[in-house]
Amino acid sequence: MTRLRALILAALLSLWSAFALAPAVAEARSGPSARATQAADLDGLFAPPAEVPEGWRTEHGVYARVHAHPDDRAVARRLARHAEAAVPRLATALGVPPGATIDVFVAPTQDRFRELQPGTPPSWADGTAWPTRGLVYLRSPRLRPGTDEPLEQVLDHELIHIILGRAFAPRPVPHWLQEGAAQLLARQYTPELTERLAQGQLGDSLFSLDSLTRSFPADPVRARLAYAQSADLVAYLQNTYGEDALPTITLALAQGADVDEALHAVTGKDAIALDREWRARLSSSPMWLGPLVADTTLIGGAALMLVFGGIAHRRRRRRVLARWEREEKVQNAVYDALAGEWPGRPGLPLPPTPPRWAHPEPS
Repeated sequence: MTRLRALILAALLSLWSAFALAPAVAEARSGPSARATQAADLDGLFAPPAEVPEGWRTEHGVYARVHAHPDDRAVARRLARHAEAAVPRLATALGVPPGATIDVFVAPTQDRFRELQPGTPPSWADGTAWPTRGLVYLRSPRLRPGTDEPLEQVLDHELIHIILGRAFAPRPVPHWLQEGAAQLLARQYTPELTERLAQGQLGDSLFSLDSLTRSFPADPVRARLAYAQSADLVAYLQNTYGEDALPTITLALAQGADVDEALHAVTGKDAIALDREWRARLSSSPMWLGPLVADTTLIGGAALMLVFGGIAHRRRRRRVLARWEREEKVQNAVYDALAGEWPGRPGLPLPPTPPRWAHPEPS
């Protein structure tokens, strides 16, 4: 019966997506931005529900069910309470419905974290989300020693992926919106992200908005810059065009508008003009100074100053010694000439022999 209810729910969700989004999808223009939101992946919508491992405990809620090993039952209760408040709050901030109940699994071991999932998670993942299936996988706090990020914050990030993925299904969410909103609303927009963005600006390697719509780079260093840029862009939209900017743009995109249309409705600018405006704001801010005053940069700069200072000191020393040597020769020549004249002038005593000029070495 549980499996039957899940299949019926998946079918209803698919029908809702088709009827709610079909009219706007038909009107979407062809082009880079439009193509980025046109794709089809229905596998998750019709997949069977995930099985809960035997012996695990489930904390039930309206918006989320949290499944965990008995050793993590207290964690499951805490996450279930958090999800009951977080899901409607995040859905409201995004301007889209929260969708059906989400299943959250708290894995007690790293092997279990990999085995439970319908696909292979990245080796560095702390949590994963499977939007069309409505599944979130988290690692137990016992697997996260030394991290300052609460598990609730990781859950918020993954919940945003679920909410957005369902609202856009069966089409993908623009990458900058997906990751930018997840970081901003999960309160992961940190000084570290700002520093990455400043390094990208200093190196003139920022991505265009159109490229961030289509995909993120595979290179980890470049990918981190793309994440930081997406978070800053979403924050810029909120700060510049008001709190309604993000939900209005998100809803328009979910209903099938292309990126240019959705952005123009809120900002009066297309993607290229908004990208130019955002970059101009970065250029006029002191953010780019961050990498120049970082501790490692200061240490490196100090080392370079010592090297160049030492070279300049040695050059000055050689010049001074050469000048003193020339002066010494002149002075000694004068004294030698004067001493040679005295014998031809009888009755006058010879003056004492003058000392050779001696200078201390310059320090």
